[in-house]
Amino acid sequence: MSQSIIEHTRQVHSDLEKLQEAMIDDILSEKKNASHKELILRDHRMKSYLDQTVGTYRKLVKLYEDESGTRKKELATITGSNVFAEFNARLKATTDYHRKFPGASVKLDGGIPVPKVNAGFTGEENYAKYVDMHELYKRYTNMKIFEKCNYFSYLGKCYKLHNIPKQKKIASREYQTYVQDLYNYIYSFFQKRHPLADASDFKRQIDEEFEKLWKEKKLDGWKPEVAEDEEDDQAIEYGPIDLSKCSSWEALEPFGMEYLKSELKRVGLKTGGTLKERCKRLFLLKDKTLDEIPNKYKSKKFIKTTKPKMIARIEYNIKMFYELIRPQIEATREFIERKLTKTYEEIQQEFNEDSDEVVSESEEEDGDRQLYNPLKLPLGWDGKPIPYWLYKLHGLNIEYKCEICGNYSYWGPRAFARHFNEWRHSYGMKCLGIQNTKDFENITLIEDAITLNRKLKKLSQQKAWKPEEDEEFEDKDGHVYNKKVYDDLKRQGLV
Repeated sequence: MSQSIIEHTRQVHSDLEKLQEAMIDDILSEKKNASHKELILRDHRMKSYLDQTVGTYRKLVKLYEDESGTRKKELATITGSNVFAEFNARLKATTDYHRKFPGASVKLDGGIPVPKVNAGFTGEENYAKYVDMHELYKRYTNMKIFEKCNYFSYLGKCYKLHNIPKQKKIASREYQTYVQDLYNYIYSFFQKRHPLADASDFKRQIDEEFEKLWKEKKLDGWKPEVAEDEEDDQAIEYGPIDLSKCSSWEALEPFGMEYLKSELKRVGLKTGGTLKERCKRLFLLKDKTLDEIPNKYKSKKFIKTTKPKMIARIEYNIKMFYELIRPQIEATREFIERKLTKTYEEIQQEFNEDSDEVVSESEEEDGDRQLYNPLKLPLGWDGKPIPYWLYKLHGLNIEYKCEICGNYSYWGPRAFARHFNEWRHSYGMKCLGIQNTKDFENITLIEDAITLNRKLKKLSQQKAWKPEEDEEFEDKDGHVYNKKVYDDLKRQGLV
């Protein structure tokens, strides 16, 4: 028995309502003191529900667009003067079907089943509590381009790739595959840790920032040398040619050999050949981009610059996504420090407690019971308030406020000192138009930061090269003067 398109549309609307109800029920059924594992699995279930919802909405849009015209025809048959005749015909078809198949059961719309989540975490990651970068660390230590260090130090500096000379990075294929695998791991871990976040949108914004920095030649570790800039400035002597006004390559001949050579060098094509060859080569860019043109027409210098840009883009993405998963990396480093002070049995016991595989009823009751914490002390690794002497020892009773971070409060000197390298402070400095360097460490007031920035600019201007004061001249007797004094003495005929 064929299904009506109207009935099919109703079922799709019903599926959307059931998906919404399933998401609401899943959120309402959450425990008060849900564990870290339960929260991560809940986010992955929500991601599965949202993917199903998006797919259902796309199906519904296609039904309403009605490209085949089936919906329009069906609406025409059930409206107008022959509506009762159509109803009787459909009723007869339904009764004939059930008379022919008396044992056919009526399918009722059921609920949406709970999706089975396979987050893909390793045992070391413990449901995105920590990172597992041991394989990448082994490759890091076996590469000559890097300095040897332990795993703890590697986690803290694996994103600092701008310190390595760019010529070594371009020449090493092993390095290029390593940074690509490092980026793939960090990106996939961010997706697994934050399944509801739009990782592709973050990547798009990061790529836009990268293109801007690359164009302005301000990317750390990839800034061109002064000699290269001067050479490029001297090579381009003419203005750009508007190819949209040229109907054929013959229209480019009046520009001449030198003008075409300058334009070809500016756009990244080969500059040699006759006038006709240069015109044809430049005319290839009229309706195409440089990437769409075969490499045989491109200059060697341009081909060499595409590889560094690809490596620099991956490094910049690693740096940005590292900041997004920094809390998990710092938690991993703290876990490594704790492991050094514990026995194997204690480590195994702590890992089993963190995994939250089995939760007994007594433990659930203890979790639901409110802790006695009148001093509002922070909770330790066991979920209980830390001792008061430890609270005082680490200075967690001292509040530090940072105006640059929007008057955000940091408790304890350790958290305060660490926040200067975190994203919130860096973003506040970026809003002020100031580069977040070590000179501005321990500066929390906006006025102080602006004043110090002005002072540093004045000092840099004072240290700049001044020919009148810094340029030296020597007379025939061996006396040394600066340029101003030497010119005065020379005019007077004393030297």
